[in-house]
Amino acid sequence: MASTRKTHQPLTREKILEASIHLFQRHGFSGLGMRQIADCLQIKAPSLYYHFESKDDLARYALQQYREQQFCRLLEIEKQDGLSEKLHAYSELFAEMLNDENRLCLYLIMVREASFQQEPCLNELRLFAKQNIDWLEDTLLKAKNKKELSQNIGSERNMAELLFSSLEGIMATSLVDESPCKSFRSRVKSLINICMVCNE
Repeated sequence: MASTRKTHQPLTREKILEASIHLFQRHGFSGLGMRQIADCLQIKAPSLYYHFESKDDLARYALQQYREQQFCRLLEIEKQDGLSEKLHAYSELFAEMLNDENRLCLYLIMVREASFQQEPCLNELRLFAKQNIDWLEDTLLKAKNKKELSQNIGSERNMAELLFSSLEGIMATSLVDESPCKSFRSRVKSLINICMVCNE
């Protein structure tokens, strides 16, 4: 095992964060310690502490990187033609995680953790939620301007908040099903269909 580790290239801060994102998504935050994370990455714990002061610090920066990666995906989704297509593509960001060993959204993992209810961790949670809600609000507003959405829909902000919280909730409830990803996609399809029908 020791000889195997010597052949590995040193992990960069970014690679540690990327691997940690997946570990937190699969095993949760409370179920992992820094030593366990280091073992999974096949490095020694001091290597983690060189980059991060604590597990909370590591998780906060992991959520920041997760948010930045998602922002790039959202920019790609904006290239989709219609509102329905954009909402389905957006929901696939969640479905893809469930389809990969039932990983959960990192926001969903961290939002219930006591340590993330304090600054600066709490601010990262707010920024992630705001990014999603802002994007959804802008998408709905553009759809309304293109007459894809009823003018009587009311507040785009309220609908954006409802959509974001619904997708996070559907992701959680689908996890107990025999096929979480399939159940998630089915429920989200119904949700989007309801949104589109209500706006006709």
